Amino acid sequence: MKKRSRIDQIRENLRLQKVYNVILNFLMDILFDRGWIGSFRRFMQEWIYRPPVPLDTVTLPVKFRLLLEDLGPTYVKMGQIVSSQSDVLPPDWAAEMVKLQNDVPPFPYADVVETIQAELGAPPEEIFAEFDTEPLAAASTAQVHRAVLQDGTTVAVKVQRPNIQKQVKADLGIMQSAARVFMRRLDWARNVDLASILDEFGTNILTELDYRNEAYNATRLNRAMEDISNVKVPEIYYDFSTEKVLTMEFVEGVKVTNVAEIDAAGLNRLSLAEDAIRGMLKQLLIDGFFHADPHPGNVLVNLNTGTIYFIDTGMVGDLDVQQRLSLINLIFALQQQDARGLAQVALSLSNPFREVDEKAYYRDFERLIGRLMEMQASTAEVVSATFDLLQQHGLRMDPQLTLAVKAFMQAERVAMALDPNMQFVNLAQKQVQELAVEQITPENVTNAVKKQAAFTLRELMREMPDLQMATLGWLKQYKKGRFEVFIDTSDLANEVDQLNILGRQVIIGILLVGMLIGSAIAAGFATSLGDGTGVISQLAYYGYLLAMGLAIIMIVYLLWKLIFGRRYRNGRH
Repeated sequence: MKKRSRIDQIRENLRLQKVYNVILNFLMDILFDRGWIGSFRRFMQEWIYRPPVPLDTVTLPVKFRLLLEDLGPTYVKMGQIVSSQSDVLPPDWAAEMVKLQNDVPPFPYADVVETIQAELGAPPEEIFAEFDTEPLAAASTAQVHRAVLQDGTTVAVKVQRPNIQKQVKADLGIMQSAARVFMRRLDWARNVDLASILDEFGTNILTELDYRNEAYNATRLNRAMEDISNVKVPEIYYDFSTEKVLTMEFVEGVKVTNVAEIDAAGLNRLSLAEDAIRGMLKQLLIDGFFHADPHPGNVLVNLNTGTIYFIDTGMVGDLDVQQRLSLINLIFALQQQDARGLAQVALSLSNPFREVDEKAYYRDFERLIGRLMEMQASTAEVVSATFDLLQQHGLRMDPQLTLAVKAFMQAERVAMALDPNMQFVNLAQKQVQELAVEQITPENVTNAVKKQAAFTLRELMREMPDLQMATLGWLKQYKKGRFEVFIDTSDLANEVDQLNILGRQVIIGILLVGMLIGSAIAAGFATSLGDGTGVISQLAYYGYLLAMGLAIIMIVYLLWKLIFGRRYRNGRH
């Protein structure tokens, strides 16, 4: 992680104090809102403030949502990520987390004017023919205003919240510091590699705060969606877009989950669901560049044309060919209800962050996932359980694949909202096959070959200087009538030296053992002849002492080499 400056640390300390105060107020509110204390508190509130209607008790999920809003955009963004997994949350908690997608308090219009003035060089009244002072929607990091360009085109202008980047960086610094403490003291934090997760989260949110990235993402996705009927991404107006201001096509539509208005407009929900899935699968599996946050709040339907729009392209993912093939294998395993096959695919897509017991992994996977499949659980439930099992067994999926799988799960939520009876995975498999056939055309194959050939040529040109020098060297050697081949045998020579030393030590050891045994035999032979104090006996005795002394010296030498030689090698390397 990038080293933080002294100013960053001061900002983090001030921000930490504010976060501490907000959380403390939240905990105190929960503490004094229980039992007779809570009843007395509400009685005093009504007696002092005299509200026109009786006060209702605020539930814990509502309080938690308000806490996230008070803590600021970084925490709201985390709540939005949680809300995208609302299938695994209790209903009351899911309902409140979903509100974070849009129900965020707006910031003053004066700040909007100040930001546009700084970014575009003039106030909104001069740049646009019309500019609504009231925002259409407010999110955790920005809010959107309706405007009209000078040529009469209606647009949506996204304006970043003031000082949001400094606040987000301070929040991320606090989270990282907390993560390091947790990882030193708590097993679960080490098991999930909490610091790496927060690093990834921080990188994504800081990337989203630069709207030039979002503009590029929208343009690239829109180009990719040209072949899919009724699926679009809002067009970007680059002349009125900067790092903190983004001007885009104004989309008149409703959330894809607003089935009442969709039915009232006479649109075919099944056809809409198929279009949405087709667009998402083309992004994921054909192009490899995909909208990574297609929750229902980011998918709109134009009631007049039936066109589906993917909005808010700040978060995207990018898959290479091998990852796309792996994702197809995962979809097929889900469609075939193959628990062991899914376990195998998930394992191949993951990297261990601690030692993995594969037997236990497969056993737990077949036991849990197999049961969910037998119960006809939704794809979201199966995939969520898969992620949990990977984490429990010390495995983590590649970040881009994680984004892709979660986008696939969110696509299921969109489709099921439009048609609850849909067999999502079956339809996805069918559309994968159709998309693959559509993409294998002579024109696409030719373009792919051209791109690969151009890439290969550029790499060849980059390596050309080295190739030229090598070729000239070979020609010079050819003229001399010989080719010289240089082989680096330094490592091999070291190993040979070690073998020679070991061989000499073995030979010396054998000689010493022979001397000891020979001396013992000679002494025994002399004793059997009755010459216990004669010349032979004396020679055997002194020979035995000499061999024993040499053996002791040899042992001391080997122990010294073993202990101090290892330290020397470790210090050198």
